[in-house]
Amino acid sequence: MSVATPKSPSSSSGTEELYHTNLLRLQATQLLSESILPISSQIGMLENEVKWAKDVWKYMDNVKTLISSMEEAVLSPDDVVVAPGCQEKNTAQKLRIQLHSDKARRHTNGIQNWTIPFPGGEELKITPINSYIANGAGLTTFSANANVIPTLDLAILLPVKSKFEDGSLGQVGIVGEKDYMNGRYFDKRNILAIHVAKFLAQKKQRTSIGSVHVVNELDGDFKKISLILTPPFDLNKKRNKDGSQKKKKSKQRFRVRLVFGAQYEGIKNTPDTNTGWMPCARLFPDRCNNKVAQINGQEITSDATPTYNNSLAIDMHYIVTSDILASVSSMALKVFSESWALLKIWCLQRGFLRGHDTFSNTTLGLSLAYLYRSKRVSSRMDSIQVFTVWMKFMNDMDWLGNRDRSKKKIGITSKGAVTHSHDLGYHDLDILSSRGTGHRADVVMPEEHMTEKQTIINCIQNRLYASDYKQSVRSGKESGKSKTLLECFKTSTDAPIFLDPSMTINYFGNLSPSFIKEVQVEAGKALECIHFQKDTQTLESQAHRIDAFRQLFLENVRFWRRYDAYLTFDLTKLIIPKSESDKRANKFWGSDTHDVGNYESIVRGLLKMLNIALGDRALALRNLSTGNGEVHSPPFHSKEMKDIGTTVLVESDEIKMVPIRQTAESPSTGFAANVNSPVACEASDINSIVIGVRINKDTCLRVVDRGPPANDIKASADFVSLWGEERAELRRFKDGAIVHAVVWNEAYDKSSNDDYEIGEKVGQTVERIIRHIVGLHFAKPESNLNSFVTFKLKDLTSLVDGRCHESYKGNAKLLNSSDAAHKSMTNAFEKLSLFLKSNSLMDVTGPSEGTSKLGLPLSIDAVEALSPSLRYSCSFPQAPHPLLGSSTKRQKKVAGVVVGDPILIQIRFEGSSRWPSDTNAMGAAKCAMLLQIANGILGMKGRKEQGSSLFDGPINVSPTHIELGYSGYVWQVIVRADQELKMLSDLRNPSKDAVNLRRLLIKRHITASKHHFTIHSLNTKYAAAGPVIRLLNRWVAAHMLSGLMPLEATELIVASVFTDPAPLETPATISCGFMRCLELLGNHDWARSPLVVDPEGHINGEDRASIFSQFETIRGQDFKHGPPLYIISPNDHCEEDDSWSPSFTKHLPERVIMGRICALAKRSNRFLMNSLTCSSDENGSNASWASIFQESPKSLRSYSALFRVDPQIILESSSSATACDHASLLENDVVATPYRRTMDKRYIGPKALKKKMYKNLSSNGSEILYGWAPITTIVQKLRSQFGRYAVFFYNEFCPDVIAILWRPTILQRQPFSAMHSAFCAPIESDWVGNGLVTTNTNDILRSIRCVLQDVVVDTKVLDDKAIYFEQDEHFTLKKNVTKTAKKPKLSSGESTD
Repeated sequence: MSVATPKSPSSSSGTEELYHTNLLRLQATQLLSESILPISSQIGMLENEVKWAKDVWKYMDNVKTLISSMEEAVLSPDDVVVAPGCQEKNTAQKLRIQLHSDKARRHTNGIQNWTIPFPGGEELKITPINSYIANGAGLTTFSANANVIPTLDLAILLPVKSKFEDGSLGQVGIVGEKDYMNGRYFDKRNILAIHVAKFLAQKKQRTSIGSVHVVNELDGDFKKISLILTPPFDLNKKRNKDGSQKKKKSKQRFRVRLVFGAQYEGIKNTPDTNTGWMPCARLFPDRCNNKVAQINGQEITSDATPTYNNSLAIDMHYIVTSDILASVSSMALKVFSESWALLKIWCLQRGFLRGHDTFSNTTLGLSLAYLYRSKRVSSRMDSIQVFTVWMKFMNDMDWLGNRDRSKKKIGITSKGAVTHSHDLGYHDLDILSSRGTGHRADVVMPEEHMTEKQTIINCIQNRLYASDYKQSVRSGKESGKSKTLLECFKTSTDAPIFLDPSMTINYFGNLSPSFIKEVQVEAGKALECIHFQKDTQTLESQAHRIDAFRQLFLENVRFWRRYDAYLTFDLTKLIIPKSESDKRANKFWGSDTHDVGNYESIVRGLLKMLNIALGDRALALRNLSTGNGEVHSPPFHSKEMKDIGTTVLVESDEIKMVPIRQTAESPSTGFAANVNSPVACEASDINSIVIGVRINKDTCLRVVDRGPPANDIKASADFVSLWGEERAELRRFKDGAIVHAVVWNEAYDKSSNDDYEIGEKVGQTVERIIRHIVGLHFAKPESNLNSFVTFKLKDLTSLVDGRCHESYKGNAKLLNSSDAAHKSMTNAFEKLSLFLKSNSLMDVTGPSEGTSKLGLPLSIDAVEALSPSLRYSCSFPQAPHPLLGSSTKRQKKVAGVVVGDPILIQIRFEGSSRWPSDTNAMGAAKCAMLLQIANGILGMKGRKEQGSSLFDGPINVSPTHIELGYSGYVWQVIVRADQELKMLSDLRNPSKDAVNLRRLLIKRHITASKHHFTIHSLNTKYAAAGPVIRLLNRWVAAHMLSGLMPLEATELIVASVFTDPAPLETPATISCGFMRCLELLGNHDWARSPLVVDPEGHINGEDRASIFSQFETIRGQDFKHGPPLYIISPNDHCEEDDSWSPSFTKHLPERVIMGRICALAKRSNRFLMNSLTCSSDENGSNASWASIFQESPKSLRSYSALFRVDPQIILESSSSATACDHASLLENDVVATPYRRTMDKRYIGPKALKKKMYKNLSSNGSEILYGWAPITTIVQKLRSQFGRYAVFFYNEFCPDVIAILWRPTILQRQPFSAMHSAFCAPIESDWVGNGLVTTNTNDILRSIRCVLQDVVVDTKVLDDKAIYFEQDEHFTLKKNVTKTAKKPKLSSGESTD
């Protein structure tokens, strides 16, 4: 079936959508067959249950039996102290877990003992919960579980002591009285959990229980801990063929998580309902149950604790919650399980599941259960339909109230929330975030056989709150109190509202607004994929078709791939709210410490403040949470399986699992700091916060944040408090208003010199704002902001741009700013184009009637750019030379050469019948035109006519082009004759030479011109695209692949990343775009899929189908034919035969080079990914990325021979592939980046070719050499002469080493031919067929040395492929020239070790 085009009728579009929907269903069915884990807590509930289900049931029974057999004990906080033998000497006592309650603090301080009677295991209620009790719904296999072993939940519920019982401490019941206050309940449950862990980890239990680990969080709640039980590895006995037994170790199938809670004994028919040990009114979100506000002090607070209260309610409702999942599962078991599995895979691919500030597997299932109970989906719908409804549900619900707020006009939207228009540069200032928004959406899980409305009306908790509100009205205390329980939830918490049927639990209570925003964005994208369309109003969006299945379920778009920039905040350098280090009166954040804890308060405060400050400059802000990092196969710290019980485990969720059994070698796992990050990543500092920022490329350039009107005193005071008095200054605007404003284009920090010339276009203002806000509101006074408030990998820009400095002007500015250099060349091109076109016009009435000032018989219709320098793609653009018509001030010495390629342009003459009709004559006519242009310019210059003064330097004319100096730059001009192409196309029986000539002319003049305008449009639309092209070109050259990878291919890869980024967003920073390009190069299946690059949407669906069909034909069944790098753009279409073929990658790179590029791209991307998580030095830079721009010693030893070039020819070493320094150096109080140092050296040129300038003598540029690149010329000669024998590698920007690699076919037997006998050696014995000779590599090396004799000073042969002959052998390879051969010497003072 052909794909519909944008112009197809709607019926065809509908058929196409139906086709792709059915395809998606088939793909999803196959995925589910390999992903669902059929296992239940009850025997016989599922068909096709896993074979090892009996092992699970047996293991669960063992766990229950052992825990139930525990004896009575008296517990205390001393039970969580790390064993003395496992602590470092002379250190403070450490605990296995953090204790938060007032009683635990008094106990540890020796003020008052606190004991917890444990009545024994028989009083504990042990039951399966969550997916395990819901017939296995939501359980997936290891690969579908993000490489995490499937985990089954088992709840251990503590007995409670009813407040109506008059019992003593020895009475049955662990929880009671006022344990819900001040964290006492959580400390009790956690101390008991450690006691159970110690019991299960005893040596006598290890054979049946295995290992026990402690996790210091539970579904993102840091107040609770959980236990992870890893069953022992059974030895499965199998029989050998001889009947003997063999032992084979089985892989780990499952784990068990022990979740601790309280037994719920609610009395529903009393006016004052209670849970058996606490009044239910204490669970209202506006109640305060944790009154201790300081860690080390005794300050008391009465602020509401909605998160704390929600955590209490969750622990009492594990069974009720599991019953909801089980009831829905029994109603629609298969579809419910499949839909849950699809949602789980979708969330795991995006880092939305099973971590801090993410969905838990249970809440994900509950949101799906809500759709069933609210009749939004039915049991007759298939899994894809249910999946689609869930996406629409999450996307359409106004969880944060933002959509209602955006509809309102300027003014007060809620208490303390002030919004101003962006039209004149106003800045949004929303102090209270989403809290207090009365129009936020709310969801209540319906009771079975009830509607949502009926559930709310009949809810005892809701009626209790209404009674409480009436009592407040009677007592006159209703001021500020919400009228209904739902309103109370909205005004008390920022989290989205999704309540259980009892309206005590907010299932989404641990989710932040930033997370919900991301979920809604991704849900919207998912709907676009499913419906196979984007914005149907644009042809571009219709042409960019989406592989829905891959984008939804296969593409990994987790944290480290989702954002443009990343910042790491060292927690030791941030203030702790309401602590001794907090000397500031923060009115915007930190008031919720007693509710969510220190770490969560800091994270939420950072995200809230940065959202307020950045406004629409940032599309998304998100912190790195557990479950959101990269997917890893093995645990980070895995050892032999026999040591797993004493090993800290960290899987893909990056949740640290600490062994309860400590040894002397075990790492210290107690907590000594007050604030700790939950993310356990091997390459990162554990005690830090990482935030990702997605930058809005359209608004990040705004440099003014205008404050509220002056008459709004309260809002103005908030504005000044947000930005600080030093930054928020009174300013007068053009409309006459005098208001507070913040300007970011001024000198931000005179002591800081880390801003790049191109920085403002790629988010530098965003970095400045973040640095200012963190320094003002979060950082300790002694902290160095440059060291931890800096975009990661920002210094990659130093390879393509210079640092800003106020002293850079004129030519120094052009040498320092890549953008300024390209713009200067573009301006010169426009002047040259105008000069050529205006002076080629025919003089109709003057003395030169019938001719032009240039003496041309035809006028020039168009001057078209072809050079990378005119589309912002040149890694090192030219700087104006003072002897080539530039206005640059002349110095005592100037360069005698111009380094780099001339700027290539082409001219088109007006149509005329006077062109010859023969190909040879046509070439002569074009050469004559070029000669006349040269003579005309010289004549005009002699007559001193207007505009001719900008021409200077030699004018070199060749049969194909002319080189000249104009406005300080070197230009190469070629002629495009459309009549020549028409003549060749009209030939009836064209010769092979004519066909090849036509193809060459089309590529040189037409395709190259179209490609130029495509890339120029890309680079002007996306500010980061040009620097990414230049950076990727430098990466290619740094691996000595210059000339083997066309620049046009590099540009098309970057174009694909920026114009077709799905499922991600378009990159807004250089580092993000560069990493995406490396990922595309390394991970795209080049053998089985072409890369279609269509920036403007010119390729329709039918064209796309044709491209893939022709690709499959060319590749063949073994996928080994055709161009290895198969890239198609709209410019590659041949209209004559309606074919599509790569124009720039048809011959290059070769297959072996392509494999090398892909391998290097994978390694480089993985290395940069690791560098993102590393800490910066004290100056804020992280230079570990520099390794990917160098060849390692091991890589150099893989070549066959190395030739070291004479250092006098090398201009500078900042771009070297073997010995370079990529650090930015401080020179004369100015930071010189590698780019600036290279530009300076290229501008000065080689020392031996410098020209002296004298004041009393006029100098001209007649002796200036154009396009000075001797090594490039020599390498091109070597490739043309010896390319069939070896591959030649070099770095065009710093060719200090030339490397060769023999082709694998070099020693194959060949038939003898006198015409092709060069470099051949005879085989003296054992001839096979016509194989009489083989290649003589010694002759080839001697010939190569002869070519290189004037430029090479040292040679190292690592593998010369020399042969020797023996009587009984054909021939063998020499493994080394000498036994003690020295390592290749690459540069002075460097070793390859």
